[in-house]
Amino acid sequence: MDIIDLIKTRRSIRRFSQEKLERNFLIELVEAARSAPAPGNIQALEYIIVDEPQTCQKLFECLSWAGHVRPKRNPLPNQRPAAYIVVLVDTEIKKEAAVDAAAAIENILLAAWGKGVGSCWLGAIDRLKILQILGIDEKYQIDSVIALGKPAEKPVMEDAKGEDVKYYVDEKDVLHVPKRPLKKILHINKFGNK
Repeated sequence: MDIIDLIKTRRSIRRFSQEKLERNFLIELVEAARSAPAPGNIQALEYIIVDEPQTCQKLFECLSWAGHVRPKRNPLPNQRPAAYIVVLVDTEIKKEAAVDAAAAIENILLAAWGKGVGSCWLGAIDRLKILQILGIDEKYQIDSVIALGKPAEKPVMEDAKGEDVKYYVDEKDVLHVPKRPLKKILHINKFGNK
């Protein structure tokens, strides 16, 4: 699959098969994250791979899933992620690193999808509890948690009708992800030239 197709077909996955992910694969994903651009090449990000089942369970309890379709899209015990990557910012190196983290996380999401692994970028998380569970030093700030596993669902992207871009679940239990149509967001050479 070429990179454009990879980008267009990647969706957030919230239901996973229970197939284990190899630790070396998870390390490859962190290597992909590490390869992302960082403003000023100031590298303040660090990562924690969580793949031990007991720790995955504790981490799962700290996460919120799919606000527009909660609780319907909260993963059941047999649909939960196989692993997580927790993205940290070393605040002694850089106080704010949201842009850095976003670039690194997108690399993780795309690298995972390129190998057939689904992911969900989670920001609605209990950061304090996660700090305690994972024994993270207080100089670190948790940016996000990335849930990973083999997909057990196939969400679809579609053009939004009107201004409503809330994702929804249809009668066949398929998650739909509306995106603003290209004709509404693209300008050529000058604002307003559609």
